[in-house]
Amino acid sequence: MNVKIESFSLRHLIPQFREFNSATRENRKRLKPYFWWARDNGMARFQIVLCGVLAEKIAHAFHDLPYNKKFIIRNDGKFAGMIGLDGACQNADRAELWIFVTREYAGQNVASHAIKLVEEYATQQSIKKICARVSYGNWPSRGILQKNDYTIYKTHLNHWRGIVEQFWCKTLPIKNIEK
Repeated sequence: MNVKIESFSLRHLIPQFREFNSATRENRKRLKPYFWWARDNGMARFQIVLCGVLAEKIAHAFHDLPYNKKFIIRNDGKFAGMIGLDGACQNADRAELWIFVTREYAGQNVASHAIKLVEEYATQQSIKKICARVSYGNWPSRGILQKNDYTIYKTHLNHWRGIVEQFWCKTLPIKNIEK
């Protein structure tokens, strides 16, 4: 197993989008309850990718604006899913983690490896805490978070989606910066 994460880029946007769109189509039934972009509208998936890349470029140009960082998860070079941090920026108090792994790689520790890689990225950005919102009935995601040392922060009813959600958080180690 050789899990790596690859940042979305304008240079490779179309091939990356094709992989993402194809995997979403194949896993739509499983993803639809948790991700708004997993619905039937392919344009929503293109918007999330393109807007994410552009917003990240703008945020970096103007320093310390929050942006949504998205990565492709690859296992032995093959598309295995996506992972992202919403609200990321240098020295952020917190960012929100989201992840999906294709059915082919579910249960193979791909998600745990990807989470570790994203935590390394967050530590480099001096992000202090990573949180995740998970539907109470999403047992696989809850198990992955628990396995990666996330703790339950709170449980509440999301009136907009009509589901019970749990908030999980993990405090990251502070990066030592020598002056």
